[in-house]
Amino acid sequence: MEINKIYNTDIFEGFKLIDDNSINVIITSPPYNVGIKYDSWTDKIPFKDYFEWCKNWLIECRRVLKDDGRIAINIPFEISNNHDKNWDLRVFIAAEFHAILKEVCLHGAGVVRLVENYPHIVNKTAWGSWLSVSAPYIYNPEECALLAYKNQWKRLNNGLSTMTKQEFIQNVTSRWLYRAETKGLTQANFSLDFPLIAIKMLSYQNDIILDPFMGSGTTGLACLMTKRNYLGFEISKQYHKIAEVRIQNYIDRHNNALKDLIEY
Repeated sequence: MEINKIYNTDIFEGFKLIDDNSINVIITSPPYNVGIKYDSWTDKIPFKDYFEWCKNWLIECRRVLKDDGRIAINIPFEISNNHDKNWDLRVFIAAEFHAILKEVCLHGAGVVRLVENYPHIVNKTAWGSWLSVSAPYIYNPEECALLAYKNQWKRLNNGLSTMTKQEFIQNVTSRWLYRAETKGLTQANFSLDFPLIAIKMLSYQNDIILDPFMGSGTTGLACLMTKRNYLGFEISKQYHKIAEVRIQNYIDRHNNALKDLIEY
């Protein structure tokens, strides 16, 4: 399978292309099943089906990870349920994912709070029953990253680490700071800071990083910036094109900067 490439395919078709025990780290943020209007995915299915789907792709994640492979999944702590009457009003999605990780034998290595370093203003006006105990709406916008590993947490072989002392001290506190992505490249914006931090904390230079939900190519871009190899899947033709253009623009800028430096 060719690395440093994003495949325009369904996640399970993409996994068929990857050998067992071949990926160092998986970094991703899957659809949350909250009704976002993706162009190639229905983000509003019964939660029983949604979590079964998550279980199936996490089984594949475990298969392709090396024995000392790691995974970091960006999800909300909880979400609103406004479409499935057979599930709770609020879905504690982090707990559900944690249970699935254990079920598929991916072992927990920590939960990280993702905290906006420079919060952007969100116009939140859904109060439920205003100034009444009748039916108040409890809003929790915080997100997290679940960290897990396949068979062992300690890396079997050493490599070149690329994080600074300050980054290490900050990011072992289980509080990762990020800037929210507001450019709107896709329906679900993914902050570049999350994969950058996760890559530096969980991988060595030249490792292979997989993102099964590549979206606009953010994880791939972070890999290029940190000298890692990447693989990704994206089912949407539109998003796949955005990702390819975004990554090629970065490569062109990088090559032009090197050319100018050499000529200077």
